[in-house]
Amino acid sequence: MKKYHFDEIPFGKETLGSSNLPPNEIEKQALKNLDPEKLNDLGESLFMLNNRKYGPIPGTYMVVCIEPNEKWCVGQLNADRAKPFVLFPEHVYNSEKDAMIAAEKLKKEKNEPTPCRNI
Repeated sequence: MKKYHFDEIPFGKETLGSSNLPPNEIEKQALKNLDPEKLNDLGESLFMLNNRKYGPIPGTYMVVCIEPNEKWCVGQLNADRAKPFVLFPEHVYNSEKDAMIAAEKLKKEKNEPTPCRNI
């Protein structure tokens, strides 16, 4: 395996992209009032957390309130400028507790370790 000097890294290897997949309806609602510059900053931070890899971050499931005090959705952090999280429409619950249980169950089923940064 060839080791690259910093200024020789092939284009795209150290670059955070943006998904070509449009956000689903729940993601559109969750993202609509958020500051695009801050979303970009969050995406860059998640990219670093994910060892400079683009896409969903294994083991990082979350719960988002999508209707105040009424509905919660399970999601996953995502190293992406435009879409720093992926929300799963098939995992919408009427209580935060049920959503948290579902997120933990999903993480366990997928057997994904929490990411760690390799230094």
